[in-house]
Amino acid sequence: MQLLVFGRAGRWIRWTLRAFLYLIIGLPLTLIITGEILIQVNELLLGEQAQFRFDKETIRWDVPFTPQIPGPHAPVIKPVPPGNTPEYHQYLVELFSPIIIQKVGHHPKWDIPLFLDFDGNENPRDNVVNEPQFRPHHAGIHGELTAETDDSYYLLYCLYHVKDYDHPIRELLSDWTYHDNDDEGIMFRVDKKLMKVTEAEGWYHNLFFLANLTGKSLGSEPIQGRILSEDETHVVVFGQSMGHGVRCAQIFDLDNLFSNTKILRFQGYRPAVPIDVDRKVQTDGTYALQGFDEWYKQALGPFDSNGKGNSMFEKTIPLGQYPNGKPMVIGRYIAGVDYGKGGWVRPKPPWSWDDEFDNVPIFIWHFFPSYAFSSHFGLNLSHRYLYNSPVEKTFHMKPDELRKYLTLTTKRVFGNKWSTLQSDRAPTHKAYWVGINLVLKRYLNRLFNMLG
Repeated sequence: MQLLVFGRAGRWIRWTLRAFLYLIIGLPLTLIITGEILIQVNELLLGEQAQFRFDKETIRWDVPFTPQIPGPHAPVIKPVPPGNTPEYHQYLVELFSPIIIQKVGHHPKWDIPLFLDFDGNENPRDNVVNEPQFRPHHAGIHGELTAETDDSYYLLYCLYHVKDYDHPIRELLSDWTYHDNDDEGIMFRVDKKLMKVTEAEGWYHNLFFLANLTGKSLGSEPIQGRILSEDETHVVVFGQSMGHGVRCAQIFDLDNLFSNTKILRFQGYRPAVPIDVDRKVQTDGTYALQGFDEWYKQALGPFDSNGKGNSMFEKTIPLGQYPNGKPMVIGRYIAGVDYGKGGWVRPKPPWSWDDEFDNVPIFIWHFFPSYAFSSHFGLNLSHRYLYNSPVEKTFHMKPDELRKYLTLTTKRVFGNKWSTLQSDRAPTHKAYWVGINLVLKRYLNRLFNMLG
């Protein structure tokens, strides 16, 4: 009888020990292996999911780093005499033209940046339908010298894609996860004394992604990345697949250049290299540059809607009032056949990029960039505009005159929008279970990011 009892007790002890070992070793390993398999399958079927949240610990500010990006270097730009001339403005746009690391997903045809009028007309409503007729694609980026002040040049580059798309399951669940047309991009501040890009702001999922050379700032927004550049002029820019967020590329982005990647450089005097509509790696891609003149020409209307008409923009942003009492407005969204979707998922021109958590009103970031960069980075910058492309070409007046009519206000929402990005995920606490909990959260963060 005693042997029977001890035998049962022994089996219970062995079962308990095995269950305990499985819970602390086997189950975590099973979950990790399953998660990695899912990530690999997801990459094979859909394409890579770009990281939205990442550890700032991976960014080294104290180590000089010159990225080695595969592919032929951008062409040498012939110098032009400095001055407030169209020739010098274009020289600056080409001199600081970015290197684009464009990731591609399960619809590569929608991940290649094009001109908004790639199909020969400025009506965006037919771009998705017309896109197949223009393959292979010649990439195009809208770029300009937006403004010059006493101490800075502000250069804007926009990556327009004919469609923003998402994971098929999420698209089935909600039509808010995709839309026709997509416009995101990045602005550089070039310090005139140094003649190099010292600050950059990318439009990244309805937030401004800030990068500089030091990681330090006294401004209202956190610095999320480091500026990396080739030949000290061509900043390396990362463009997501699917959602197409744009930011400065980071060192860890360079570890994954050989899957689902198109690397694009300014074409210059070289023959254009078309971009293959597939997910194969291509390192010799080129893009042409085109300004925003047609955008500014149509920015004030007319504003056709309901998926019809020929206008470039729909809906309006109230800006103020003209001297004659007429309301001053500008187009809010890029026109599309999916006009009925909620506002935050609608495609926006750069003057509509608005982070509601900062203290910079909508419209200002693009039309008066010195104020946005001063606020976001905590810089004492000049606000005396020697040249301002959007103000002069849209309203045909000087910046100081336009400012008198603006009645814009900020929609600041108090709270820390960056908490998930800034949180310290390193297991600094000595408590064992706290450390395990943080490690688990880090892995779940990786899993969710890679699976989108």
